Amino acid sequence: MKCVLFYLLLISSSLFSMHHEKLDVIVFAIDLEINEGQEKSASNFVERITKNVKKEEPETLVYQYHFSGKENKVFLLEIYPNNEAALIHMKNFTGSKWEAEFVENFTIKSAQILGNAKPMLKKSLAPYTTDFRSNLMGFDRVADQLGEEISKIK
Repeated sequence: MKCVLFYLLLISSSLFSMHHEKLDVIVFAIDLEINEGQEKSASNFVERITKNVKKEEPETLVYQYHFSGKENKVFLLEIYPNNEAALIHMKNFTGSKWEAEFVENFTIKSAQILGNAKPMLKKSLAPYTTDFRSNLMGFDRVADQLGEEISKIK
C-alpha cells in the first residue's frame, strides 16, 4: 500500500482536476493472490505480459506487479493518462491469451478503479470489479509542480 500512496502522490489529485484534454488519469489498483502451485508460472507470466504492455500500449504510464515475498499476495498498479488508453488495455486483454493466463495464475481479491471512468470503460471492467471511485478530494504538491510535464505525456 505504501507503493500505491507514492504513485498516487505523484499522479493524483491535481492531475485528476487539471483541465488538460489529454490527461484524465485512470488508476487500476488491484489486490491479487497467486493461485496455489502457480508461483513460478505467475512470475513468468508477469515478466511476459509486462513486456507486451510496454511494447503494445505506449500510452500506459505505469504497469507494475508488486509481490509480497513469502505470502502469495500481489498488488497490480496500472495508471493510464485517460479513459481511451485504459480501454485500449482492456480491449487487448479481454478474450486474449493474456486473460486466460492471468486467470490461471491469479485470483482477484479486490479491484478499485480510480478516476473519471466513462461508461465504456466501466462496461469493459464489469467482469472484474464494480468499485469505481471518481470523487477526489485533497491536494498533491508534487503534481502541482510536475503537472504540466506529466500532461505532455502521450
